[in-house]
Amino acid sequence: MKKQNSIDLIVENLLKEFSKIKDFELTQNDPMGNKFFNFVVRLVSEFRAYQNLFIQYYLPASRNSINETKREIKHSKYKDFFHITEEEFKENYYETIRLGYVGAYHKYEGYIKRLLPLMDEFFKDLDFENEFIPLENYLKNEFGIVLKKTVNNFHITKKINWISNCVKHYDGFPIKEPIPKEFEYLSKEKKIQIESKEFKSDMESLITHNNLMLSTFFLIGFHQFFGYEFSSIKDQLKPENQEEVKAIKMQKDLKFVIEGMFGNKVST
Repeated sequence: MKKQNSIDLIVENLLKEFSKIKDFELTQNDPMGNKFFNFVVRLVSEFRAYQNLFIQYYLPASRNSINETKREIKHSKYKDFFHITEEEFKENYYETIRLGYVGAYHKYEGYIKRLLPLMDEFFKDLDFENEFIPLENYLKNEFGIVLKKTVNNFHITKKINWISNCVKHYDGFPIKEPIPKEFEYLSKEKKIQIESKEFKSDMESLITHNNLMLSTFFLIGFHQFFGYEFSSIKDQLKPENQEEVKAIKMQKDLKFVIEGMFGNKVST
């Protein structure tokens, strides 16, 4: 089966979310819809480009450097002075991957910081009573969830953040407490060693997670939207949803999904 284009997937996800709003289109005809489209495509492209930069350029270059060093030592008249293990030869390769995780986590943080204001702008356009609460504040006030503290609620962001912290603060040694269970087996005397295949897989998972966060922000915004006085939002809903009982049910269902998305609530 042919793998579906990643950009197609995220655009289709946007179309699904936007379809909840009457007369809202993800096209050039709707400035806000087009702004979202451009933002998401740009961000997806940035993450893909970052992943490819390491997989297609940096890591092959580090391997070539290793082979060149081996060749020069082999033909050096001083070769008997060198006693370098294969693991030691590969250190720059592993260091390149570790730095890849640092950059990936910074890109994720930047994605969230850039996405939130855009989401707030979108939902402010729906709020004609000028009572809209920024999504990050609403999530904390309504659900008791502090967004910045949810990084450990998701396996991929927890993993990437932990590796990043080990690199930034412990020179790549796996000693940042608490140590995730999947890394407890690592020797604390050796720096983290991850192969390019795993790094690529983690980047794919991070891109998927970014899409999940986008959808989650929509859910949070709609939860607030459906909590307004029904008379003030009725005209913004599609005809089939213009019943107060349906709006109440939608908000209740959204609450269940949002809490499930983040797992246990994060204390403030």
